[in-house]
This record gives sequence, C-alpha cells and structure tokens, in this order.
Amino acid sequence: MISLPRSPRLLLLSSALVLSLSPSLSGSAARAQEDVRVKTLAAPDYFSGAVADTGIPSDLWKDTAPGILRDALPKLAGSKPLSPAFASLARRVLSTGANGPADAGDEVEMGAARGLALIALGEAKGANAILDRATGGPGSSALSMATAEAALIAGDDDKACRTEQDLIVDRSAAYWVRLRAFCQLKAAQLDAAQLTFQLAQQQTKDADYARLMGAALAGTPPGAANLKNGVNYALSRRLNLDVQSAAALASASPALKAVAAPPPAPVADIGHDLTAAEASDLAFLRQAKTLPAFSEAARATAPSIAALAKAGGPLQDPVLLARAAVAAGDVESAQAIRSRLTQDVIPGASATDLAILDALIGAASGKVDNQVLSNLVGRGATGGAKSPAPAAAVLLSSLGGTMDADTRTQFAAFDLGRPAASAARVQILEDAASAKRKGEAALMALSIALDAGANGPAPVDRARIARALNRAGLPVDARAVVVEGLLGLAYAK
Repeated sequence: MISLPRSPRLLLLSSALVLSLSPSLSGSAARAQEDVRVKTLAAPDYFSGAVADTGIPSDLWKDTAPGILRDALPKLAGSKPLSPAFASLARRVLSTGANGPADAGDEVEMGAARGLALIALGEAKGANAILDRATGGPGSSALSMATAEAALIAGDDDKACRTEQDLIVDRSAAYWVRLRAFCQLKAAQLDAAQLTFQLAQQQTKDADYARLMGAALAGTPPGAANLKNGVNYALSRRLNLDVQSAAALASASPALKAVAAPPPAPVADIGHDLTAAEASDLAFLRQAKTLPAFSEAARATAPSIAALAKAGGPLQDPVLLARAAVAAGDVESAQAIRSRLTQDVIPGASATDLAILDALIGAASGKVDNQVLSNLVGRGATGGAKSPAPAAAVLLSSLGGTMDADTRTQFAAFDLGRPAASAARVQILEDAASAKRKGEAALMALSIALDAGANGPAPVDRARIARALNRAGLPVDARAVVVEGLLGLAYAK
C-alpha cells in the first residue's frame, strides 16, 4: 500500500506522460488525449487505517452525515454496554479502513474517539497499530490518551511513556499524572515517582491505583491485580499479579477482559462417554440467565456439542444444544442435530420451539425459507398472547422471504409491542438504508442499541435495524442481529 501525505490532497494524472498536442495526431489519439482527466485521490485521514480485513468496502462512510458520526462515536467509547451482535457491528465498522465522512475524518477528536472506542470494544491491539500512524497526538490529550492506553494494554509501556513525555497540553490532568508516576518508577526515578504519586493522590482518590503504586514504590503487599484501566494493568503486570483472575471480575474494563482473560481450557477427550459430556454441557448452558452469559457458555461447550452432533445419538435436550451451536457459530452442528428431529415428541421442546430453531438456523445460514416463515407465523397466530412466535416471525422476516395472502393476514394481526427507538432515529436509519449509506446506517443502529443495554433492542426495534442493515449493504451484521434476537427470546421477560 502506498502511503500518501495527509495534506495537501494528492493530484494524480490518469496518464503517466502528458503529450504535446500535434496536428499529426490521429483521430483516435486525439480522443484519447481528451479522455485524460486529473483525478483527486483522497488523502489518508484518521479512519483510513485498517485494523482488519472486515469485508466491508472502502465506501463505508460515503455520504455519512459528519454530525451523526460526531454524536455517536464518542458514545461507543463510554461505559454503556452493547449486546454481542452490536459490539461486533461496532468493531467491524471501526476496524474497516475507509476515509471518514467529509471534514470529520480529518478531525483529531474523531481520530481519538475511534481509537478509544476500539479499545473499549476489546480491540486495543488494533488501535495500537493504527494510532502509530496518527498525527497530532502531542497537541491532543484525547488522542494521546488513546495512544497511551492502547500501548499499555498491548504491553508496550515504553511507547505509552514516550506519549506522555511528548504531550504538550493538559499535562496536569489526573490520567497523565498517574501515568507519569508509573513511567518515573519504570525509569528508576524513585524520588520523582514518589512526589508525582503524592500529587496524583492529592488530585483525585483512586484506591486501586494508590494500592498498586504504593506497593510498587514501598514494597508493601500489593493485594489483587486491577484491570480498571491501562495504567492499573501495567502496574499489576509489573508487580507480577494474577491478571487473568482479575479479568473475570466485574471491575475489569471490557478493553482488558479480551487481553488478560485466561486462554480457553483444552478440550477434554470425551472418549465414549457422550452421555456424561452432554449432561455437563446442559448443566452449564442452563445456568446462564442472560443472553451474554448464554453466548459465553455456548462458546465454552462448542467442541463437545460438535462431537455430540457428529456422533448422531439421541440427545436429552437437542433444541438447547442446537441453539448453543448456533450461538457459537457452528451452524453445521445445529443442522445435524435438527435433521434428526423427526419424531412426534422432541425432548424438552414444543412445536413452537422447533419452528424458532428452524428460523434460527435459517437466519444464521443466510437463507430465509418461506415455509419456515409461514410455519412460524402460523404458530404465532394460534399460540396465544405469550407465544414468542410473533417476535421470532418479525425478526426472520426482516431478512427477506415472501408471505402468501393467508400468512400476511395472520402477520398483520400480531401485537409486537411499542418500539423503544425514537421515530426520528428510525427514519434516518431507514433513509440511510435506502440510499446505501452503510456507515450512517451502522451508526444509527448502534445509537439505538446503546440505549437498549447489554441484551440489545427488543424484537420490534431489532427487526427494523436488521432490515435497514441488510438493505444498506451490511448483510453479515443484519444476520447477526437477527440470530441474537432469536436466541434472546428465551430470556425475554
């Protein structure tokens, strides 16, 4: 990839050589000369660096309203949680290398917000890489903080300390004073570190930082590791504390959970004792009381569920195991389990449960079967007020499919509840989808999801979001939103 200067914008000639016009030019050559055009190639901005190949095209932010980016992006770096599917959407759009909206892409504040949001979403390593190429850090506390935090979380303490030393604004802010004390400690400047530490404590009280920094300076017992932020994480590492156990605590920052969490335990050889493996998996899955907890349990049990699906024997709760397989991204195992459920009575499942499982597998595989959709609507029409089938039907239908006249009539009678999303946001979301403004549609979807909390939007809002993402050109994310919604019906109040 050619690295282009940020400013001025580079003018490229579509021909490597400008020829002098001559009467001797042939008619075809003259026409070719007329086709030579000077084209403007957008210079790199704070959004052009790619964290990963997401598959999202480079026109992601084309025609996105800059003000919508300025409003939504800082919120993604805040403390409000996102459900797993929407967190994935946020990571994907922010990891994509694509020039940002007009004007906003060149703003240092937006570069900082992108970096801080990636860190909050567990992509500190990627943020560390793209922030290496960012300019303007010394004059921006926010951009420097993103750079320093990403470096600390990535284990590059030297880079974080260089960032602190280069900063020329807001040096007396609490974050920088704490980092400075750590850097002085690291450089064996113990007297200076002690004075700076005392200054930090006079500014604001932070019991965890005080405990860790005090232990590092005085050699006192440090207590447990703390992963509230990058500075505390760096101190915990320096003191050789158990950061993996700390990653499991509620106080740990989501930015650090992904970095410091223990590696997955090796898959045990279940041998021929499939019954014991199934009983263990079911107990683990059933103890999950929220959708995020179920998703984590599903990933942990995925290898043994795959083995059970491959073995082909009877299962105690096949629908729950198939749902867990989909939650873990193993659609093939879910399909294998479902294909053997042909008997009249399914352990632990009703006809509606099977209809929702079919919808779940169809959504995860990107195929909306009209018969599955019709069956789901039929179950909703006869299942009573508490049936989850209507919600499942609106979710599945958001990905496409065709309803016949009778199915449409039944669907139209559903009471899907009042949407929580504001009408104004939904209208901009749908307008963005119609105009293929992928970035704007994603930002509006994330704004709605942030208000909904860790379990994500209700089915009626989720379906509108999925339909818009699909139309805008983000089908992978639309499917993930629907799959998560279908899985979440088991936890709906």
